[in-house]
Amino acid sequence: MRKPLNEQSKRSVIHASSWIICILYFLIVYGLLWWSKVAKEAAIYDATISALSITGITYLVYSSLQYYLPNNKNFWKLFSIAAIFTLISILITRFLIIQFVPEENLLYLTFSLPFRFVINFLIITCVMIINIFWNIQEELLENKKRKDESEKMVRDAELYNLRQQLQPHFLFNSLNSIIALIGSKPTEARNMVFQLSDFLRGTMRKDERQFSNVEDELNHLKLYLDIEKVRFGHRLSTDFDYTEEVLQAKIPVMILQPLVENAIKFGLYNVTDQVLIKIDLTLTENLLTIRISNPFETDQTEQKKGTGFGLSSIQRRLYLLFGRTDLLQTATEDQNFISTLRIPQ
Repeated sequence: MRKPLNEQSKRSVIHASSWIICILYFLIVYGLLWWSKVAKEAAIYDATISALSITGITYLVYSSLQYYLPNNKNFWKLFSIAAIFTLISILITRFLIIQFVPEENLLYLTFSLPFRFVINFLIITCVMIINIFWNIQEELLENKKRKDESEKMVRDAELYNLRQQLQPHFLFNSLNSIIALIGSKPTEARNMVFQLSDFLRGTMRKDERQFSNVEDELNHLKLYLDIEKVRFGHRLSTDFDYTEEVLQAKIPVMILQPLVENAIKFGLYNVTDQVLIKIDLTLTENLLTIRISNPFETDQTEQKKGTGFGLSSIQRRLYLLFGRTDLLQTATEDQNFISTLRIPQ
């Protein structure tokens, strides 16, 4: 059975509305009987019994329709239920009044029954409508909550899938490099295996998290760069520029590696000279800005063959995490390819 979103709040509203109806009903009935010149004692008994009767019926309505949501074709049932509850309230009221009020003072009772029925019917119908609207609101909130949870699960699964797709690509490159080094440089191949092991161990620890701080991410990135430097030797050099305040900023895990991997791919492939990759990090107005630049040769045919998976996966991750498509931008400037990543804090 579906539970209300806020049971305590609903109970408070039910109690408050029921006793407000009781007080107002008492005042209205007593005022009408006094205006009709009914004996004071009879008027007090009648007003009290009528008010308590309608209050009890109100509680009964709330209890009976606590989770009821009518279909479009079933609204006629509400009026039938309201009529039944109204008839019950009238019968209870008449029975109790006869027990406490002398018979000579009951001439007005039969005459007033149609009016009592109409008033009680309207009150009970209003209570039922309020109760149903409350249930509809709860159902909408429950559906929204389930939808949000479902979408979050889908986003998390997609984010995990995007991260997992990046790792095999890097792993295959590293294994190929290790194979190439085994024969000519076995010591470097062994060191690269140790570095790869440390890198993958750190990657596994990050699998359960969506965010990390910049310090952890940079340490992990430097493990990756150490492996790549074994592959490319003296041709690869990196320059990090950041201040201490940046280190505790939040950043999606494993989001820097594909950007740097992209810079290495288009900066060193088909190039024999030394290549410097610059990584600048700044934090201003709760916005972490990361700028990665690498030189590239405009006449390289390799530049035209990339699938762009790394950058497109980053765009997709940023959209899933922040709902924005403007957080990653790329540009070329003086034969330098520049990737600019912005992470809201």
